[in-house]
Amino acid sequence: MKSKARKLGVVEIVQVQPSGLKHEFEGTRIYDPARRVEVSRLHVQRHGVEGENSRSERLVDIHHRDHPDSHHREGNAVSIGFTAHYREMRGRFGEHMQDGTAGENIIIACDDEIWLPDLGRVVEFHNPDSGDMIVLEVTRIAAPCDPFSHFAADNPEGRLAAEVLKETLQYLGDGRRGFLLKLEEGQHAGVIQPGDIAYTRD
Repeated sequence: MKSKARKLGVVEIVQVQPSGLKHEFEGTRIYDPARRVEVSRLHVQRHGVEGENSRSERLVDIHHRDHPDSHHREGNAVSIGFTAHYREMRGRFGEHMQDGTAGENIIIACDDEIWLPDLGRVVEFHNPDSGDMIVLEVTRIAAPCDPFSHFAADNPEGRLAAEVLKETLQYLGDGRRGFLLKLEEGQHAGVIQPGDIAYTRD
């Protein structure tokens, strides 16, 4: 018998990283959230995601297996984050930590912070208009990297003291930076868009 679904929140943003958010600048690896692209719909496939913009153009996310510069790894096809986490990050770091800055594909609006035990085994996305549903399996947290930590701490040139960097990485860890998911086994490719309702199930 299926466990009872628990509502997480409503999808606020869907976005992709056509070229990744980290790049070299004058010898320093920089994190640049301006390289992310917000889209109208997110096409979730077995090996990654594609965004669809208002002109029905497709943008392949860099974590898709078929991207020419793919960063695809097992279990990192889709990433999600939560507005409650961004609220806390803004309180600690400042207003530059806007929703979606970490580059997750799906941002879910919710009141309380969400941790790995809260997510259960799968996250279901329901379209309230069409009734369509897509089920993603939770794989692991999205661990923060050094460039993102420098950006979050408002020191994008990478000059944080080692102890401050360590504290920042710890603060952003355990899922505050986001979570990684993939299509559940047997689940067909589907679409996720703003307004969809996210539920978790064990």
